[in-house]
Amino acid sequence: MSMTPPGAEPDINVNMLFATPVIEVRLPMADQLIEPLRAAITARRQQSKGIARSNILGWHSDTEMLHWGGNAAQTLAVETMKICGRFTSDVVAAQGQSRYEMGLEMWANMSPAGASNQMHCHPGSFWSASFYVDDGGDKEDGLFVAQDPRFPMIRMAAPDLVFTDADGNRQLSQHRIAPEPGKLVIFPSWMMHAVRPHTGNRDRISVAMNIIAMPAPPAA
Repeated sequence: MSMTPPGAEPDINVNMLFATPVIEVRLPMADQLIEPLRAAITARRQQSKGIARSNILGWHSDTEMLHWGGNAAQTLAVETMKICGRFTSDVVAAQGQSRYEMGLEMWANMSPAGASNQMHCHPGSFWSASFYVDDGGDKEDGLFVAQDPRFPMIRMAAPDLVFTDADGNRQLSQHRIAPEPGKLVIFPSWMMHAVRPHTGNRDRISVAMNIIAMPAPPAA
């Protein structure tokens, strides 16, 4: 025999646990970085055939852009590491201190229409980031795609089912971000991510970074 009064609703509290930070940033000096970065990347593209990583059809520079990218690249690196530090905490260290310091590697991507980056992650780093110099002229696609790390498990039993939150919003297995000149996107390096092909009339140009947590040297 039910003890629930007719028409009564259960008292439900939905805890959405273990959030994954994906940070979108507009740096104060973003507009001033775009053209110097474009010039440095274009010059490097003319000098080097690049390397093959996750890129499909596009050009991927070496990872030494901090050395050839000029002041704009160095400014972007410093500002990115500041933001990463703001959202990183050493839970064992004393308040306001850390046993780690951040290092960074940087490279450039130039992608003509139809080029993309396959799904991948960046082992060995803590944060990764992308700064968009040019969206390629495509306002519809060329999207950055972040993959839910739980994806294989939640779709294993019933591929068309997804979780919903307390408001009924669906928790989809991918989050997509549109590239915009001057936008900086920061995400955990372990997150699987990709870039969809674009159909614009220019090369899509971006700067990618890995932010590496390194043990800090002992205090003098």
